[in-house]
Amino acid sequence: MANKKQEEEKVLEFKPQEEIVEEKPQEDEKYNALYDRYIRLQADFENFKKRNQATSITMYSQGVSDTITEVFPVLDYLDMAIAAQKDEEQRKGIELVKNAFVTILSKHGVQEVQCLGEVFDPNKHEAVMKREDSENSGKIVEVVKKGYIRDGKILRHPLVIVAE
Repeated sequence: MANKKQEEEKVLEFKPQEEIVEEKPQEDEKYNALYDRYIRLQADFENFKKRNQATSITMYSQGVSDTITEVFPVLDYLDMAIAAQKDEEQRKGIELVKNAFVTILSKHGVQEVQCLGEVFDPNKHEAVMKREDSENSGKIVEVVKKGYIRDGKILRHPLVIVAE
């Protein structure tokens, strides 16, 4: 009976299995080259996306600026019409139309350049004439055409008369 008990114990005895060790595939030169190429392509694609996004923003902004520049002569004509109008009611009507244009332009970041009385700067202003005025020498004494800026860029230089 002791033998039977020992056999039963042997049967019930737990034997741990040997651990199975997974072997990593050998890295070869072809794998490394393909992995490098994959990483570089990912980086190139990210750079492409960033460049493309920056280009599209610039192109949109340039398109808006170009369209706005086409409206400036209309504003000039409205200013001339306001100055020439003798009927008060018609002048007010023209001013309403002009103010509507100015409001739309201001929503797009366009501002009128205020330069009357400032010192003439050839980088910001365009002189069309000189006028004798010893008190205001070198200063702008009259604005012939208004200038406009958008996002710090000059869309149209103001045409000015400078005192001499």
